[in-house]
Amino acid sequence: MYKVFINDSSISFIEKPLSQDVQTINYEGVEQLKSVAKDLEEDTEIRHMVMAVDHLEKVWEDFVSLYEIIEAAGGVVRNNVGEILMIYRLGKWDLPKGKLEHGESIEEGAVREVIEECGITNLRVLKELPVTYHTYNIGDRKILKRTYWYEMHTKHVGELVPQIEEHIEKAQWINPDFLDEYMGNTYASIHWLLESSKEMLEQ
Repeated sequence: MYKVFINDSSISFIEKPLSQDVQTINYEGVEQLKSVAKDLEEDTEIRHMVMAVDHLEKVWEDFVSLYEIIEAAGGVVRNNVGEILMIYRLGKWDLPKGKLEHGESIEEGAVREVIEECGITNLRVLKELPVTYHTYNIGDRKILKRTYWYEMHTKHVGELVPQIEEHIEKAQWINPDFLDEYMGNTYASIHWLLESSKEMLEQ
């Protein structure tokens, strides 16, 4: 399955067959993909659509061909008391992440971005988490950002230092019991990542 967030809406691509109780739309070609993506971009109503397809990888390839791909990586970081590291940037709570640099591995990029954005040390990568996809526009360029995520742990106890030049106003430890308060002002892809990873993070 591939799930793409377009604003706060999403479209999921799932291979047939599906159970009867899943309401889906059938795949009719690339022009349909363009139309669906445009509708989700322009509609203020939040919708979560599922497209059931016979050849998942081919349809995904068709969808990806509509965009310029940017790859990024980041971390869901916890400290010794189980708090989760979040950043506040451009009016939203987010997780530390950023674009991969030439020549570095995905894991190296994820660790580097967390260090740079939060001024943190002693990071240890524990496991991979689900990949997120979201779209946005830069002028006439249509971007699909693929972000790789890792669960990380740190023994860091010093001050957090937000990367101001990247428009990060705060880097803050969040008690998981109060995470819902922050989820009301985050991106749909981040909300989905934390929800879908909850069991993994609790292990």
